[in-house]
Amino acid sequence: MMAKGSNLRAEKIGAVLVVGGGIAGLQAALDLAESGFYVYLVEKKTAIGGLMPMLDKTFPTNDCSMCTLAPKLVEVGRHLNIEILAPAEVAAISGQAGAYTVEVLQRARFIDASKCIACGICAGKCPKKVSDEFNQGLNSRKAAYVLYPQAVPLKYAIDQEHCIYFRKGKCRACEKFCPSQAVDFSQTDRVVTLEVGAVILAPGFQPFDARL
Repeated sequence: MMAKGSNLRAEKIGAVLVVGGGIAGLQAALDLAESGFYVYLVEKKTAIGGLMPMLDKTFPTNDCSMCTLAPKLVEVGRHLNIEILAPAEVAAISGQAGAYTVEVLQRARFIDASKCIACGICAGKCPKKVSDEFNQGLNSRKAAYVLYPQAVPLKYAIDQEHCIYFRKGKCRACEKFCPSQAVDFSQTDRVVTLEVGAVILAPGFQPFDARL
């Protein structure tokens, strides 16, 4: 607050970078946002949630994982103090505690998120099937896809590695049939520079191979 009679502005509340959009990163972002901090939430995949949406039940309570996660996904997605950067990765960090400069590599989604209405027509018309890593390869998805049905942000993306257009220079069926003209093959990766006061790392985990 400003002192009585002072002409000086009150100090602004700093921003915080949270790296990783799993359950730990989501909770950290919500706690910070509710405390008044502006949060940049950086997630490598096209949607937040991490590994928890892939689980059926959680140990040791045997609770439904999505029953726990879904409300947090919704709250993060609509919170005015949280900005989701996905798919994105941290490229560089410099500075010191209280004053960091962070370079974030924002990956091209090849679909304009502001136009995408998540109708799924792009995926329906896409002829390219690939193994669905979200479901541990037990089924297939299309090169135009959404990570999982409850994804936040619920925006489609095009898998550049498997897309026929990027591999062979033809197809573009998704672009032809998209009712909102959201498909944008001209998108490129770009670097976003952020100024934050603190960084929280919540990069997730990999299952341990107990056979070792």
